[in-house]
Amino acid sequence: MTKFRAPGRVNIIGEHTDYNDGFVLPFAIDKYIEVDVSSSNEFVFVSHTMNETVGLKKYEKLGKWTDYIMGVIWAIEKSGCEVKPARIEVSSTLPLGAGLSSSAALETAVAYGLNSIMNLNLSKKQIVDVCVRAEREFVGVQCGIMDQFTAVFGKKDHAIFLDTFNLNYEYVPLNLGEYEFALIDSNTKHELSSSEYNKRREECERIMEVLHKNSFREITYEDLNHLEPALRKRARHVLDENKRVNMAVRALKKSEMFLLGNLLYESHVSLRDLYEVSCEEIDFIVGFLRGRLGILGARIVGGGFGGSVLVFGRKGCIEEVYYELRDRYYKMFGITPELIHIKSDCGVHAVV
Repeated sequence: MTKFRAPGRVNIIGEHTDYNDGFVLPFAIDKYIEVDVSSSNEFVFVSHTMNETVGLKKYEKLGKWTDYIMGVIWAIEKSGCEVKPARIEVSSTLPLGAGLSSSAALETAVAYGLNSIMNLNLSKKQIVDVCVRAEREFVGVQCGIMDQFTAVFGKKDHAIFLDTFNLNYEYVPLNLGEYEFALIDSNTKHELSSSEYNKRREECERIMEVLHKNSFREITYEDLNHLEPALRKRARHVLDENKRVNMAVRALKKSEMFLLGNLLYESHVSLRDLYEVSCEEIDFIVGFLRGRLGILGARIVGGGFGGSVLVFGRKGCIEEVYYELRDRYYKMFGITPELIHIKSDCGVHAVV
């Protein structure tokens, strides 16, 4: 039995741009999905996190975590490779539902593991493609490519400036000095998250239909005048967010940390008001953090409607502010948010 590890990811900025041929700036984090992969007479999937063992027939769907694994097997075989029965045991240090892309980490770890033990000779790019196809066509979530790309190509102490239109990418050093990123998990996830995520994708496809464009990269601010109000807001967010990603890259390279923090706040306002994927709990956290000593920026991360807030601030300050936030948040919602310390890390690999 061989163990393989794939990281979760945090996207500094560039939310809901990856499925719109836009720019993103994620980095892999030191929270993982690990899988043990071994040959077997049947497909058996074990989750140590959920204390569950499931035996399945090939391509069987159950509407739960096993679909991500079986989806990878399905997608690999669709690419022309044979996947023989295997026992796959899953463990995790990634908080589920926190917006850290546990699904992509699971897919990537499984694909990389099967590729290794079965000598499938898939390239890194092919592993990304397999995992994206598994989630879109088998699981049914119309995800972009950022999460899987980061899980495969992540590099320690670097973010990835990725152009999802042509998959050109550049590693940007995370020379943060006295500053750090952290996450505050709201510990809430609203039921409409998946349906609204797919709805936003459909709205973006509708935008291109109305404007007769082949890609979001062809859309200009002048084009927005031809859209109905809701679609105009969605399109404006994407155009503005792409600008913010490019500005954030320059801010990191020049160590302009206050500018980077302001861009995070601007991104959150856009996600709240234009893309409309935030929620009361997340807005409370971001509003509480804004203006606090040592906190430079904060925004919702992930698909939306719950999950986590990315916080950028001076080392030590985030934790100090968190304790006051925790009490106020509990009084407001009856939920305890969780502070998650993160560091950058590398992409998927075998664990020696």
